[in-house]
Amino acid sequence: MTDGAIHTHAAGDGAGRLRPLLDAVHDTACEVRARRPDYFEHRPLRLPAELLAHHGTTPAALAQLIGDSYELTVEPVTDPADCTSVDRLAAARAQHAGTTPGDSGAQRAPQPGELAAVAREQSELRRAAERDAARIGAAAPLRVGVLGGVLPYTAAGVREEGEPPVVLVNALGMGTALWHPLMAALAPTRRVLTWAPRGTAAGTRPMRLRDQADDLAAVLATEGARDCHLVCWCSGPKTAMEFRRRRPESVRSMVFLHGSFRHTGDPAGLEPDTPYERNLEELCRAVVARPALAARLRTMFTGQPAEMSGDLTAHRFADEVLALPAPALGGELLRPFSDDAVLVAYARQLLDYWAYDGLAHAADVQVPVLCVSGEFDRIASPERLALAADRFPGARHERLAGATHHSMYDRPREVARLLTDFFTEAVRPRSIVSGAAR
Repeated sequence: MTDGAIHTHAAGDGAGRLRPLLDAVHDTACEVRARRPDYFEHRPLRLPAELLAHHGTTPAALAQLIGDSYELTVEPVTDPADCTSVDRLAAARAQHAGTTPGDSGAQRAPQPGELAAVAREQSELRRAAERDAARIGAAAPLRVGVLGGVLPYTAAGVREEGEPPVVLVNALGMGTALWHPLMAALAPTRRVLTWAPRGTAAGTRPMRLRDQADDLAAVLATEGARDCHLVCWCSGPKTAMEFRRRRPESVRSMVFLHGSFRHTGDPAGLEPDTPYERNLEELCRAVVARPALAARLRTMFTGQPAEMSGDLTAHRFADEVLALPAPALGGELLRPFSDDAVLVAYARQLLDYWAYDGLAHAADVQVPVLCVSGEFDRIASPERLALAADRFPGARHERLAGATHHSMYDRPREVARLLTDFFTEAVRPRSIVSGAAR
């Protein structure tokens, strides 16, 4: 988890005018360093010179001030071709947030102490957000009786009469830790709920997609909620679509966050798979056919990633760094492969999930739909999600620049702002592809 910057400085001071740019630099530096701590020791952050102009000093002087405050080298550039994906991410964030206009006269140049104070405040806000997320993870779960046992679920935020909760529909086989940063960001204004889908723990009965939809209904009933906003990650969209098919009146809106509508009923092989998806299907079919192979085959997905070659160009190296999952998620992402029995159960669930056509009733969905893909999602095909958006009446599609499959963990406040805007504003009936990370 890296972001957490909040605009608090007055626009009149030197650093206040720069706050959108400083937030962009801070968030990008944190996100990159979480994956590759030494990245900026050997590579500059290149920013368009116009972003650094008109602030009471020269672009080169301002670049030096910013670099000193964030312990990196900032270089002004005039040719966009010089910018890597890391550089473009920082610039897109700054341009999307906008800059604070100065007075018509000469502007006072920002002082080093002002920028250093902003950097300290940003770090404090980030640590506070991390503490909030940790508290959510440490809290005792709530429980609801379901067919075959008890379902623990995690909740944050206060219930408010008439306000639908936000239900984070999790991926098969996953725990809730990836959601805690986003829950912390949403909790001040929303009731937020999530849980680990059942069916892969030792001693549990096999679970089908309809069972996952039943669990969603049980949580809503326990919460006393008549309807909800559904935010569905990875395999979650199909659970949401099955729930909506049965109870359309209970769904206020739907967000498919790096969602997958992968369907094995595609005889022409036209669906745009990622290599990960193709390899995972091969693994699942082999494990279900011969469970005794689970011990050997699961090592395909639990090995250490290969070291990045030193021969990569600066642009390719930046792409590969942004595409990496945060190292802190290592154990969490391997939960479906934690032991042989878990993998066999997970494989059966995935094959059942892939056999279900989650878009069969897409044309019937009359609530607002937002599809969010990530530029560097190498797990669930962003191209497939963009195509799926066209199947829903009036759906929007947003692409997050530089984002992976785990944006709710990597950049929770950006995702929270995107979701909050979607929940509260009218959805425009057209597809939007945004290059700016929100």
